[in-house]
Amino acid sequence: MNLSEEKRIIIINEFNKVYDLMKNTNNVSEKIFYFSASHAMVSRVFNIEFDPLLILIHSVLQTTYSNINSFISSISNKQNMFFTIPKNYFDILEKTLKELTQSVENNNDDKIYKDLQKLSILGYITTGNGNYLYKKGLIKL
Repeated sequence: MNLSEEKRIIIINEFNKVYDLMKNTNNVSEKIFYFSASHAMVSRVFNIEFDPLLILIHSVLQTTYSNINSFISSISNKQNMFFTIPKNYFDILEKTLKELTQSVENNNDDKIYKDLQKLSILGYITTGNGNYLYKKGLIKL
């Protein structure tokens, strides 16, 4: 990724703050709220200093957030009573965000792509088809 060290540090610091906030609460809605800051910060940075990989990072983080948020909303509105996710789902989400942070810090594009793949899968299993594939055992975390 071709970013100045200053902008890379902004992203790293924000991701670390999001991670810490998510780790320090057991409230699922609060975790999702904090997670939303990750794609928001990436958007702010690419409005100042552009790199195509930032668009991909933003898109994956935003889609993952939207999928999880819709899933949680449908449960709280009692529209979804049969989807299941792993008990350690949010631990995995937090760990993957931490891994992405380290990959950005190390400027390791290949690892960034792998971390984004994990995040997209985490978001996808909260959708109808994704949950079906997870229950069939085709998606493993």
